[in-house]
Amino acid sequence: MHPEIVLDDAEVSDAIRKAGLRREQGRAAEERRSLLKAYSDLLQSPLTPSSGGTDADITVIEFYDYQCAPCRASYPELKQARATEPGIRYLYGQLPIYGSHSIMAARAAVAAHRQGLFEEFHHALMTTDSALDMEVIFATAEKAGLDIEKLQADMRDPLVHQYLEEVRALAEALHITGTPSFIIGDAKLSGGVRAGDLRSELGRQRAQIKLSPRQ
Repeated sequence: MHPEIVLDDAEVSDAIRKAGLRREQGRAAEERRSLLKAYSDLLQSPLTPSSGGTDADITVIEFYDYQCAPCRASYPELKQARATEPGIRYLYGQLPIYGSHSIMAARAAVAAHRQGLFEEFHHALMTTDSALDMEVIFATAEKAGLDIEKLQADMRDPLVHQYLEEVRALAEALHITGTPSFIIGDAKLSGGVRAGDLRSELGRQRAQIKLSPRQ
């Protein structure tokens, strides 16, 4: 055999490259599965806003920041896609990376979840045209029907602060470097994710589940 001849063949070289890429993707997916299992208590925490049943076939985690322009831009389209996709559990991962007002908005979102009004508050913040500051955060909370005094108390709760640090630790372990980023099953999507991207990956995950041997 002459390895240099084999490697000079474009088709063979491309096949080797693709095989290596598949192996690397497989290792990354396995690492994500292990991390999600290790962080299962966090993902099932009563502080984690979610929609869909815990018996759903596929879990989607969105890491986002309320001041992230791409997060806001894709929100309406992704919201509609989620509503039409069956068997999905959707988790909202607060990842405030744009400064102090992002941190306060994340704390307020978790506090709103404690009052059972996360969806209303989340929708209002994701669709506001105003730049975030404390006045906007509290005015939005009030319009969403939240008890502001309780909201402020929960925002100061050390458990909420610790929870958000744990979410950040999970994001770092998953090599999430920006928002929006999504963990869909064992896959990771980052950047300008649209409804089509979400549906395409959900389809791939469903096909993977069908091919997996039953336990």
